[in-house]
Amino acid sequence: MKTILSTAFALLSAASALAQSADLDENMRRYGLVDIRSLDDGILVELRYSTEDNFVGRDMYGDLETAYLLPHFARKVVEAQRLLKELHPEYTLLIYDAARPISVQRTMRRMVEGTPNESFVADGSRGGRHNYGVAVDLTIARSDGRPIDMGTGFDHFGDEASVKGTPDTDQASTRTIEVYREYISSLARSGIISDQAAANRILLIEVMCQAGLVPYRREWWHFEEIISMPETRRRYRLLDF
Repeated sequence: MKTILSTAFALLSAASALAQSADLDENMRRYGLVDIRSLDDGILVELRYSTEDNFVGRDMYGDLETAYLLPHFARKVVEAQRLLKELHPEYTLLIYDAARPISVQRTMRRMVEGTPNESFVADGSRGGRHNYGVAVDLTIARSDGRPIDMGTGFDHFGDEASVKGTPDTDQASTRTIEVYREYISSLARSGIISDQAAANRILLIEVMCQAGLVPYRREWWHFEEIISMPETRRRYRLLDF
């Protein structure tokens, strides 16, 4: 009897996960988002929140394996891939996270409230840029999918992951490649990250900046537009599912 019940539970869990994935895919498309690989299938996708290999240690997306973004934002990522390939044909962008439903954001926020990591996770009441389809977490990988050294892993909460020492603003003059290059070089000079990791970070930021996206100052992997959160919320639709 226990075996039958265990089997039934496993089947129900699998069915639930498949339904969740199908619902997420359907809702992403319904909100006008596009699959990044439909624009460039050379871009690799490894959604960390579809695994337990993330800071919450929990699968948040079920079987979702597609990176969705608003079309204009996705085109900027594709342009960054083109620029990267021009410089290093052996490299490719590898996406760790893209659009994120607000329901998932709220769960993540609850899991870190009252901990030192709380400030790294957007408030679930209104959401952050991922919850509007206009943020992407990514790195550079070799052709075999192995990420190159960036000094820390994805979702590393600490100064070692920073790319800028001052608060972000919506003024373009404060978020230039020169600003990022100088700060990242200072991390290498201080021995916080290696020279190679610094060079790799700068390469990633260079191609993303040239494509029109800039990093969040505390996370080398997170890229966004140079607009304020109030403006983001005014322009775009919250992924309310």
